[in-house]
Amino acid sequence: MIAIDKYLLLKPTTRMIIEWPILIAFGILGGLLTPWRIPFFPISNVAGIIVFVAAMSLHMKGHAVHKQADQNAEKIEDLVTTGMFAHVRHPMYSSLILMVVGMTVATGVAIMILPALIVSLLTVLTALKEEEFLIKRFGDEYREYMARVPHRFIPRIF
Repeated sequence: MIAIDKYLLLKPTTRMIIEWPILIAFGILGGLLTPWRIPFFPISNVAGIIVFVAAMSLHMKGHAVHKQADQNAEKIEDLVTTGMFAHVRHPMYSSLILMVVGMTVATGVAIMILPALIVSLLTVLTALKEEEFLIKRFGDEYREYMARVPHRFIPRIF
């Protein structure tokens, strides 16, 4: 379990270098080797592109507010509670999951659903592991933030 914990707390750009090529490879290989497609072509493809671009925009807005978001969790010095972070505790992880979903739907390759689910699960586990770290790091300040902002990913839902 220690290895997965270390992986979950890797620098986000390092994880991206590992996970996104796997997603892309599944998309390419799935497109070439499997007949299974996500239904409603080309509407689903366009919808996937729209979701991906919207999620990318949200992610970039998150970076504008959280300047240290691309650092290892251990290097984060300040707790960010403004902007999107005033509504959900992990808006940037939400946007990453939406990007993965958007990419999966945009390609139209059904087999890509499997790695998309795995990457999404790893992202949720990362948020949970990061919260443990933030409680240790910021203590009552983070607990108060959790009480003020009870939802991790989707306002008023989850």
